[in-house]
Amino acid sequence: MSGYGERKGAEGAGVQDAPSAQERWRAGDEPSRQDGERRSVPDPPEDADGAEGPDGDRDRMGEAERAEQRDRQEQRFREATRDPLADSGVPGEARTAARVQRSAQARFDIRGNSSVFDRTSFDRAHFGDVYIGGRETAAPVFGDVPEDELERLRQVYRAPAGYPTLKRALRARRVLVLGGPPGTGRLTTGLCLLDEVTAAVRTTAPGAGPPSSGTAEPHDRAGTAVPGRGRVTRLAPSDLGKLSSDPGAVADGVPDGGGLLVQLPASAAGFTAPQELHLDVLAARLATKRAYAVLVVSSTSPAGHPLGGRYGMPCPPAPSGELLEWQLVRHLSDCPDPEALSRGEQILKHPLFLDALGIRPEALRPSETELVAERVARHVRGESSRDELLDACGHIARRQAREWFTGAGDPLPPAPAPGRTGADGPVDDAAARVREASFRIALAVLDGEALSSVADAAELLAQRILAVRMPGRAHGRPVFAEDLEGLLAACRAEVRTGEEESVGGVPVPVRTVSYRGTALAGSVLAEVWHRHHAARGPVVRWLRDLAGDPRPQVWVRAAVVAGELAGADLGYGFTELIRPLSAAEDTRRRYFAATALHQAAGREPQRSAVRGVVEDWADAPVPALRWTAALALGSGRIVDDTRRAMELLCGIGGRDDGAHALVASYGATRLVAGSRAGEAATVLCDWAEHGTTEQLDLAMLCAVRLFCARTDDMWQAESGDGPEEPPTDSATSAPSPVARVWTPGRVRLAGRAPGQPGSAGPRAVTGPDERPPVPRAPVGATDAELARRAHWPLALAVAVSVEDAAEPLADLLWRALANRLSHEAATEGLATWLRAAEADAAVAGGTGRAYVFEQAAGESPADGAAGSRGEILQALLWLLPRMIRGRRDAERLRWLMRLMVDAPEEPMTAAFARHVVAAMAATGHGRGGRGEEQR
Repeated sequence: MSGYGERKGAEGAGVQDAPSAQERWRAGDEPSRQDGERRSVPDPPEDADGAEGPDGDRDRMGEAERAEQRDRQEQRFREATRDPLADSGVPGEARTAARVQRSAQARFDIRGNSSVFDRTSFDRAHFGDVYIGGRETAAPVFGDVPEDELERLRQVYRAPAGYPTLKRALRARRVLVLGGPPGTGRLTTGLCLLDEVTAAVRTTAPGAGPPSSGTAEPHDRAGTAVPGRGRVTRLAPSDLGKLSSDPGAVADGVPDGGGLLVQLPASAAGFTAPQELHLDVLAARLATKRAYAVLVVSSTSPAGHPLGGRYGMPCPPAPSGELLEWQLVRHLSDCPDPEALSRGEQILKHPLFLDALGIRPEALRPSETELVAERVARHVRGESSRDELLDACGHIARRQAREWFTGAGDPLPPAPAPGRTGADGPVDDAAARVREASFRIALAVLDGEALSSVADAAELLAQRILAVRMPGRAHGRPVFAEDLEGLLAACRAEVRTGEEESVGGVPVPVRTVSYRGTALAGSVLAEVWHRHHAARGPVVRWLRDLAGDPRPQVWVRAAVVAGELAGADLGYGFTELIRPLSAAEDTRRRYFAATALHQAAGREPQRSAVRGVVEDWADAPVPALRWTAALALGSGRIVDDTRRAMELLCGIGGRDDGAHALVASYGATRLVAGSRAGEAATVLCDWAEHGTTEQLDLAMLCAVRLFCARTDDMWQAESGDGPEEPPTDSATSAPSPVARVWTPGRVRLAGRAPGQPGSAGPRAVTGPDERPPVPRAPVGATDAELARRAHWPLALAVAVSVEDAAEPLADLLWRALANRLSHEAATEGLATWLRAAEADAAVAGGTGRAYVFEQAAGESPADGAAGSRGEILQALLWLLPRMIRGRRDAERLRWLMRLMVDAPEEPMTAAFARHVVAAMAATGHGRGGRGEEQR
């Protein structure tokens, strides 16, 4: 980094020489230059005749070099507000990345390990004169649904909205193709439909008496019961092919006036789905027998095309909320405790229960509602503990993920045998199911982001997986073939309208997609990562591809997930996910690696391992690794000792003539934006007064960033960063035994000297072990306060939220304003504070601009925001007096406000400027400042 010259001065027996110029501007006594001011340069020596001396040319060359060096130093401070991704071409990308990381980190809990089992089967085979398998000429096999099962369904079934429409369609067409994902109650709905439309057969059965008028057929044609046969029957899976090869034979096997339930397979292997003409034949034959048929199919399966015809209708979702309450009543009906039902209903609404369930109650499936109600009833009776109840509820999401990917009932078929490559090669029949699985994984990574981003990422992953299943094959992407509604239902997801900051950092409306429960995303990733090792390769390469996506909503989410997966298997994850990107040429990929390191260090012992890697990279000979380490150190999670982290950042920023000074200051500023703000600001303030040249540079660059940054540019939620949060009085920054840069022979305190609360005079000194620790603020309270002030200027928000940070921050910012190099950038940052305070204090008025301080006592603003208006102004007027130490500081503030009032574009109002000046004068800092008062 740039140097400022060596500190001069000597200490005698109670006598100290006059401070040098550098010492004076360290303390703020040297006047700072305003626009147009130039430091006077001594004239070159001349001889008696008026000619230049023999070294005149050399002096001019030296002065030119010094001027060029000063220009480079000033340019560095002018660029101090740039974010590490400034060269990406996406304005505000770092701010958007910080927001996305806040919403994505600590989202998943991926643990455990297990094995994967698969099975194969064949339909038929012919060996010589031996034939194995069903013959096409054989009669189809049916299985009757027991009458007591239909009776049980009549008691427990709760009809969804749209059920009467389904019943009218079935009566009119005799055949109904009911579409819906597995587990949504489509089979139960089909059985109940058939039970109702065949009620006439039940009432005319032997001994049942004449049919009632309420259950008669629409055309007054009463059915005839078939002795020994049930009213509702099911077609064997081995005979599903007869729906297209011989639909008449299928209809002949249905009892007169009865019903047929058929479940079509999810895969197309060995099965030809019936076309609409086959269903026409089936419906005509059933009409002659006064019978009905319901075909149940998944809308995302290859056999789902009949849903688009006149026989197809989607199955409406079950009323899960109503069903859950009814199931709870049923399970507690025999409980002697009169308060049992009330206690059970309270459990269903308890936040701890809802968090453990991880699926919204209204999104539960019928079988899940019965399971939840049964578990809650057992807990109310005292038959199970609270932990057992919560664990059983948490298992629902894990079981759903296992059904999606393991598929024990209908496994993913193997890829076709290798053949020709390219377009003439074999087609993977499982491509549709691979794309559905890829969408679930992409949604788990990008949960809550734009639908377009999730769809693109899902197709990219599908191409990766299909390339592994069939290498050398060019896999195209289906066009105009998506069934979005069916895909969302199969994935238990929903589309909403949200906001996205992908262009210029400005929120714009966008369609977002998310799971209908917070536990599904983590369960999907855990299932894929732990139970399907063969899928790791495509997923890892896919995540590395997402690292280059220009949208922060994509690559930051992918980085958080990459870190969580790496933490679950650190050896594999670090080698495959983090290390290849940590030294990449693209800064976005290095940012990805640093974010993944932060997430992987979420718990021990992974944190200790990551800490060792980052400390090693901080001193690595490869510049890209040092850049990544600087960004990772700024997270605060990896190195708990704040001073140690700051010293590592200072070492990174000071190497190679300050090549990484900007990213090092970015990481150090992020340490200030959190619960350790008091510690970090104290270290920077100490360096600004007594540090080495490199430490002074880093402190001033951080001060400029604190002036110019907004809270949401830097702040990251720290809740859950460690195994537990230590008490406030014990969470301190412990002294580091190595790599400490001290003034030789002594350690200087970070606090003010007694009797000089506002001065920048000499500090008291003690031994290394006597340095008083700076308490760390409570994490939860700090996160809540900074989240509420996300739109504030960063330094103001931190000073108000963290009590121990106000004084060192004010000292640091004052020195930045007085520094000849950082003065211009810091003054621009102070102007942004004034702009933000003016905008926050403005209220809706009749004519012109009005402010909260102009309103009468007890009067509320027209927009109803009385509680929040003017908070930034109050914080500004509270912190500014701590930053004014002398007459020049007060004059600088008045000069800046005059410029803002006279600005040609968006000028500050004179009323607001007068209010600020009057408020400063009332505190005794409007004219002379603290230094003048003390003198």
